[in-house]
Amino acid sequence: MRDVLLDTSFILPTLGVEVKEVGREEIEAMKGVSEKARFWCSQISFVEILGLLAKSRNVDRHTVSVGIRSLLESGRYGWVSPTSEALRLALELRIKGHKDNIDNILYSTACESKILFLSLDSELKSFLRQSGYDASIVIGIRDLSKMV
Repeated sequence: MRDVLLDTSFILPTLGVEVKEVGREEIEAMKGVSEKARFWCSQISFVEILGLLAKSRNVDRHTVSVGIRSLLESGRYGWVSPTSEALRLALELRIKGHKDNIDNILYSTACESKILFLSLDSELKSFLRQSGYDASIVIGIRDLSKMV
């Protein structure tokens, strides 16, 4: 069983928010690997999620409510919090130039928890490689499908 921390982009569809890069094919691929992968979320993602929901004009509050309950109560997702070491690493990434604090915390949490980080962020992966960090834990859905 592979442990995988979900980037916010992979959580948003559960809340009824369309993400261009996470279409039906990606959702089906995630369902296909769900028996061989354990998906993790971080409450940190809700900082980004609430901001995106507040900006959206097409938010269905009922769908969001059901989605949040599903995320928190269904048992399909584990929850992981950043450790003090993960926050130290996130700060280091920020100081070295990666400005997305949410991604920094999520990556660092995955890194410290020794789990994969499912993300669409090629800029993060490129930054990690160029800065000498382990970018191999940042994977896409196709990568995950091949691993499990």
